[in-house]
Amino acid sequence: MGALGYLKYAKRAIYKGSATPLYFVFFVTENCNARCKHCLLGVRPETIKNELTIDEIEKVSASMDDMLFFTPTGGEPFLRRDLAEIVKIFHKNNHAVNVGIPSNGSMTARVVRTTRDILDSCPDLDLHIDISIDGLPELHNEIRGVPGLFDKTITTYRELRKLERHYPNFSTCVEVTVSAYNQHQLLDLYDYLKRKEGVNTVFTLLTRGAPREPGAKDFDIAKYEEFQRVLEADNRHLILSGYYKMPFGDVINAKRMVRPKIIAKTVREQRFQIPCYAGALAGNMFSRGQVHPCELLLDKEIGNVRDYDYDFKKLWFSPKARAIRKGIVDSKCFCTYECFLTVNIIFNPLVLPRVGREWIGLKGAKMRYRLSGEKIKQAEKITHVEEE
Repeated sequence: MGALGYLKYAKRAIYKGSATPLYFVFFVTENCNARCKHCLLGVRPETIKNELTIDEIEKVSASMDDMLFFTPTGGEPFLRRDLAEIVKIFHKNNHAVNVGIPSNGSMTARVVRTTRDILDSCPDLDLHIDISIDGLPELHNEIRGVPGLFDKTITTYRELRKLERHYPNFSTCVEVTVSAYNQHQLLDLYDYLKRKEGVNTVFTLLTRGAPREPGAKDFDIAKYEEFQRVLEADNRHLILSGYYKMPFGDVINAKRMVRPKIIAKTVREQRFQIPCYAGALAGNMFSRGQVHPCELLLDKEIGNVRDYDYDFKKLWFSPKARAIRKGIVDSKCFCTYECFLTVNIIFNPLVLPRVGREWIGLKGAKMRYRLSGEKIKQAEKITHVEEE
């Protein structure tokens, strides 16, 4: 997607109302083939049924405005065989320009096939697949509750990296969920991923919500900050490239330098740092149609799209929705949810100068590399992965 596809959303930095979410997180399924200790959905039934059908999803999407970010998540989103069709629906109806799909990487063939289908059908879409890797083999498998998962995940990552050479708007990211169970191994994991897999994009999630094992949240925020400093340094030295394929990629990369600092300060002080736009710029829908302003506000369900004849706007602008939005503002609601912190940062004029300073630093680093005649190994070329 070209730059103009993004610029039209700039006005929402000033005026937050009058439209449906521009950052929409949709739990396309709450079913999963892993049993992660840190899962924010907690202990779930073995199988959740009666999830929205593709026809129901089409109706909901048709009633929504254009959106900037669309995140089909789970559960394991690739368990839905119609995942590609879901993405196509939101791309067609809502002109979603940036789609990020997380995955545990357990189903290599299906992930690659679905990704290719999306890319072939939506050539102007900026697509990112985020592969979750939380530790070295033994620890990763233990945290995720699946023997042998690490090897499958690495295979999926490698196969997706091969696709990058053929699709200019596609990138593969490594997503590390930081918890009490892996905080001691973060730097070793990152060293492995750089040396063995040539990763060029790494970002973190901090365990949140009410995880399956509550002990996952007993992390040491200093360990998180230490890891972030290493990632930030490698971003500044262009060892990590971040989102280098999409327009304004360096703005997103700069935001990723600001965001962990806000998260760490929130955890340390346990208080509000910046306004939250959940329920206005950002929204969440679970797999059976339950709409919330945020996935963490489970006691603040706005309603179910099935009860509103799949008219999302009717639900989103209902008196109950307005009351919930007001409550979020009045209570100065805060958390560490990375996705929604994205819009809280880049659509807040008071925070943007911090992003701007980091952006200037990234641009300056690239300029220095070019002037010195050195190759930017990660930022401007895909790490080579040998074809098997």
